[in-house]
Amino acid sequence: MEPRTQPAVLNWSARTSTQGNAVTTPSIKLLACKGFFVFSAALAIAGCAGDGTGLDANGRPISDIPVANNDFQEIQDTIFTPICTTCHIGAGAPQGLRLDAGNSYAMLVNVASAESAGTLRVNPGNPNASYLVQKIEGTAAVGVRMPANGPPYLPQDRIDLVRRWIAAGAPQSSAPPDRLIVTSTIPAVSETAAPGLGKLTVIFNANVDSSRVSADTFTLRDAADQPVVLSGVRVPAGRQNVVELTITQPLAAGSYQLAVHGDGPAPLAGEAGHVLDGDADGRPGGDTLIPFDVSAGGAR
Repeated sequence: MEPRTQPAVLNWSARTSTQGNAVTTPSIKLLACKGFFVFSAALAIAGCAGDGTGLDANGRPISDIPVANNDFQEIQDTIFTPICTTCHIGAGAPQGLRLDAGNSYAMLVNVASAESAGTLRVNPGNPNASYLVQKIEGTAAVGVRMPANGPPYLPQDRIDLVRRWIAAGAPQSSAPPDRLIVTSTIPAVSETAAPGLGKLTVIFNANVDSSRVSADTFTLRDAADQPVVLSGVRVPAGRQNVVELTITQPLAAGSYQLAVHGDGPAPLAGEAGHVLDGDADGRPGGDTLIPFDVSAGGAR
């Protein structure tokens, strides 16, 4: 069993907090071997008749083997964290693709590839059309096969794991969490962003209630404690655990702090009805504070 990711909490105060990356849950490894998948495919094909019996709406064989609920956690624990985050982490992540536990899901599912126009990094339900699969299989039209320092590349059972997860609709977890917290932000806590920053991204551990998302849910202030006007606040289509904030004018060099409100007149809540646990004390309420800097001459 791979080592479990340990919780990381930064600078908590009584009712406000500053959070770092995601706190991941333990994973239970699944037995996966090439022979198992070949045998399963043979059974599925054998059950398909010429009249379409045994095929789904897309003409694919219907398998009676249930998809594991913790596939994404296993992908994080066995692929992204130990292999991909040697490069894909922080402000310098290639193509802006951060694959640490706090960012990976939000940076992949229903997100357009920065390399291949018109292709999603992960296209739920369609492994072949997912740029992630193309990159790890070496079939992408752009760039090198991943991991970039290969060979060796991912073993077939890990590629099969990614394919299975995407084919199942790319679910984030087996069950919705019992509270809503901020798992990561871009820029991250105490990160220095490049000049001209015009968008902030806030990532949660569960889907947010878009009807509770507004400019009143977030407050951005500069080093002089003056408010910075947000021109747009939205939940991107297909990415319900993400909120993107646009700024009226690119931020000047200096220090800033973003507050995500779990208290006050417009507290954020999730689709399940849980109000943001902003201070991570296990109870609804409190604000999450994210301090960051903008560089005058490039990210440090």
